[in-house]
Amino acid sequence: MATITTRTGKDGKLSYRVRIRLKGHPVRSATFARKTESRKWIQDTESAIREGRYFKAMEASRHSVAELMDRYIRDVLPRKPKSFAKQSAQLAVWKERIGDLTLANVTPALIAEHRDQLAREITVRGQQRSPATVNRLMAALSHAFTIAVKE
Repeated sequence: MATITTRTGKDGKLSYRVRIRLKGHPVRSATFARKTESRKWIQDTESAIREGRYFKAMEASRHSVAELMDRYIRDVLPRKPKSFAKQSAQLAVWKERIGDLTLANVTPALIAEHRDQLAREITVRGQQRSPATVNRLMAALSHAFTIAVKE
């Protein structure tokens, strides 16, 4: 069940605080400038909670990319002995670049930005990184995220 509370600020502006309380789930709240925005948020959030989609995002905000990489290296890579060393190194590149971010903060635009930076960088051999290497780095990251979503 959701409630909308109208609040008046010191400057006289109205704002609308929404609280969603569903049995067995933590209370969710947000504040909006317009009542129509608050009603839309209620509909979207309540349906997401009932379908079980909302709390996955909450779980993603609790874990960092570094934790994902560590868990992947610890749990998944031992089952792939031929590619253990190479994929560990590839994941270390991503861990260095975006390891401090939470999983919820990783966006396609952010990944694309880092992919483009990787493609432009000069390696320790003094050459530009090849597109195949960039693809392999992307594939390692993609599989780590796929496993994280499934588990």
